[in-house]
Amino acid sequence: HNTPEAGLSQLYEALRSGHFQEILDQESAMHGHLHEGEIAYLVGLAYDQSGKHELALKAYEKAQVVGFLTPYVLFNGANACRSLGFSDEAIRLYREALLLFPGFAEAHQNLSHAYCDLGDLNAAERELRLLLRDQPDCHTAAFSLGNLLRDRKCFSEAIEAYRLCLEYAPAYPDAWNNLGLVYSSSKQLKEALACYRHALSVDSCFKPARQNLAQGLVQDKRHLDALEQFEFFYRLSTLTPSEKVIGFQGRVACLMELDRYDDAITFADADSSDRRLQLISRLHILPVLYRDDEQVSSVRRRWSDDAHELYGLLDGLDEQDTCWPELYAHAWSLSNFYLAYQMEDDRPLQELYAGILDRILRPRLGKFMQPLLQRDQSDQSPLRCGVISPHLNNHNGAIWALGWFEAMAGKSEYQIFSYNIADHEDFGTQRFAALGTYRHLPLKEGTAESMLQQIRDDRLDFLLFTDIGMHPASKVTSVLQLAPVQAQGWGHPITSGSRTMRYFFSGEGMEPPGNDGHYSEILYRLPNTGLNYEPPLAVHDGQSLYEAFDLPRDRPILNSLQSTFKYLPRNDWTFAEIAIRYPQAFIVLVGHMGSGGIANRLFERMQPQFKKRGLNIEEHLRILPRLDYGDYMGLFSISHHTIDTIDWNGGNSSMQSLSLGCPVVTKPSTFMRGRHTVSMLEMLDLPELIARDDDDYVDISVRLLADVKFYNDMRQKIVDRNQRLFSDQEVSIAFKKAI
Repeated sequence: HNTPEAGLSQLYEALRSGHFQEILDQESAMHGHLHEGEIAYLVGLAYDQSGKHELALKAYEKAQVVGFLTPYVLFNGANACRSLGFSDEAIRLYREALLLFPGFAEAHQNLSHAYCDLGDLNAAERELRLLLRDQPDCHTAAFSLGNLLRDRKCFSEAIEAYRLCLEYAPAYPDAWNNLGLVYSSSKQLKEALACYRHALSVDSCFKPARQNLAQGLVQDKRHLDALEQFEFFYRLSTLTPSEKVIGFQGRVACLMELDRYDDAITFADADSSDRRLQLISRLHILPVLYRDDEQVSSVRRRWSDDAHELYGLLDGLDEQDTCWPELYAHAWSLSNFYLAYQMEDDRPLQELYAGILDRILRPRLGKFMQPLLQRDQSDQSPLRCGVISPHLNNHNGAIWALGWFEAMAGKSEYQIFSYNIADHEDFGTQRFAALGTYRHLPLKEGTAESMLQQIRDDRLDFLLFTDIGMHPASKVTSVLQLAPVQAQGWGHPITSGSRTMRYFFSGEGMEPPGNDGHYSEILYRLPNTGLNYEPPLAVHDGQSLYEAFDLPRDRPILNSLQSTFKYLPRNDWTFAEIAIRYPQAFIVLVGHMGSGGIANRLFERMQPQFKKRGLNIEEHLRILPRLDYGDYMGLFSISHHTIDTIDWNGGNSSMQSLSLGCPVVTKPSTFMRGRHTVSMLEMLDLPELIARDDDDYVDISVRLLADVKFYNDMRQKIVDRNQRLFSDQEVSIAFKKAI
């Protein structure tokens, strides 16, 4: 559209310079102008750049009416339609533009995006492939195709698309970064890290690649290297509040894995001069593994003091407060997960933290905190029930909930909605989707409102939260009112502390009289264990593990296969005491999911208990690497018995052990998280395996080792009775009646 007209030249220059008002000032004077159509087109572009897409669309229509019809008018009109959500009209206009200019690459790409908006991914992919067939050097189209294929989990094809992009644009950091993401999703971590580094060789300040490199190094358990990358990321000058919190959280998480608690506190205190930001930063800092009992107590006191002070300072907080954006970002990144592993009554602190979240989130999300009317009892329409989790996949935090919904699935009286509020999907997700309506709503700080509104628009009567506290998104949503009646289950067996959560569903066997006081919710006891649990699948008999992990065949193996953060220092002596009383026992634990240094520190922490008894710990206890499911089950098959973690029992693992006839010795504690296994043993009518106290716990384990008749009797009774634990339809029926 080059023109010798000086006036038009000035308008084009104004557009390039971002002086949009100079162009808009011409709108009222363009009628009857020799170049009225072209001026109308420029006005449309100015409105588009100013975010006024409706006015832009009217200007493009004006340009066409007066005869200025070009592919670019149609193209930008289509872009305005997409911005307004008119995807069908956008597709029509892109196609008209392509009739006038078949080689218009940007129109092909945006046409693909419009098909994506409508959910027609096949058509979107077809458009990009047709464009690349004719113009293989269109690197942006190859990049878009790679993104589409990555979203569709077609990873090998996505790699080809990104490689094509990089063939023509080797200095394109976005393509290197996204290629790294595909390699990461394909479990090719070495290749992923190389791609992130290549992106940074192009632009050392490219934030996505720096963040992904740091997080990839964490995944590779290279926490010291990851710390260095998070520190680099944190020093970048253009960080948004959300990015700043990501950098902060990454550094703190690495420091915790490296046992640098004091350094993390110092870092948090120096993070800001605003006391509120210092305090919420300090709430991130909880050790993964405690050095001794005193550290447990001192950390809890410090965390409690920080939370109380912060709650008071947040009174009257609003969005105009300069600290609010960063506080809001912290709220979306903090779960206080490790607080529960101090094994105390967490109700007061969880109620306090729910109050902190309320004060931070209310300025933005207050409309999702308003009470909702309960269903009219005379309403005969299907009961609309939902289940929500960031772990709505094959994850211990949520997969158990399928059994609760079993009595309702496929019944006309119920409509079931499943909400996956994180990124990951797998075959477990498909099982939840099969219950009814599935919605993938990966909640993020900046995009949450439309997704939360989607849940509200489904007009639920009841919503079950499976694992509050295992992920920041579950803590955020737990203080919102997304359904008139909300409840939580045992995926993370700690009270939410939230006023919006009405019920906590547990099991009779896990909740003796008096336990109601541990919950801010109304405690509802389902029958028996409270679980309708599928019989676990044994992949192999475990014989290969002897050689794989150099395990002794001539000694009884005792397993304790729990996450390392379940082991408090006060219980370390029990392992050494079993070993001194039955020296042939060989105890195996499993390593930490993060830094290998955590397992080493646990080993070193336990060592003095063995030394005090004149034992070499290496001859009696070993920490194995993390096991896949097959080997995990196989280890139960070759174990003499399982020694349950005191204070926080095995849940899924106790079910798995008992399913294979492997006895479990447990000692119940006050809280439900320390009573999982006792409920199972009571179902099996095996009080002999339930200890009265710590000494009795050791006695029972030693008796199983020394008394062959007793051991064989326990094992046979488990084999004969373990079907009582699984496929408990009574639980499913009771859950159905409860809601």
